[in-house]
Amino acid sequence: MKKLYFLILSILLIGCANTEQSVIKNDDELTSKIKVLFDKYVENDFDIGDYYSSDLVCKVNNVEFTGLDTFITGFKMHHDVLYKDINIEELYAHTCYLSNGDVWSNAWFTWKGTGQTTGTEYTNRAHFDYKWEDGKIVQLLAYYDEAIEKSEAAALAAAQ
Repeated sequence: MKKLYFLILSILLIGCANTEQSVIKNDDELTSKIKVLFDKYVENDFDIGDYYSSDLVCKVNNVEFTGLDTFITGFKMHHDVLYKDINIEELYAHTCYLSNGDVWSNAWFTWKGTGQTTGTEYTNRAHFDYKWEDGKIVQLLAYYDEAIEKSEAAALAAAQ
């Protein structure tokens, strides 16, 4: 009886074993690269061509644009025009290695900065998704409340 039980259990375990399961990691190389990219953003260091595809597709909420240069110009404006004392807090990131071969990194964080025009201290929760292909980020999906950007940009426009 023990042999029969062991045989049935072995068949069930082998039959249920899926070698093509999705895996989530938070201590892998790609997740580490995402954390480096956040450090670079905070430091206003946009020497990031090794991380992103030159034809990056970026979707910020409902706005889509393409190209690494466009991406850099947009996020560099945070430092150059809109804010000072930018910081990223409460960063959590992981990378999903999906069974279909897709690889996505996900990040949740709190963005903080002070408006250069208004002097207002801002805090904003955000979520970014990064799709990897051939070791580079080919797609970035960014979700955050744009009210802060619109408010500071409006104050800058009024001051000029």
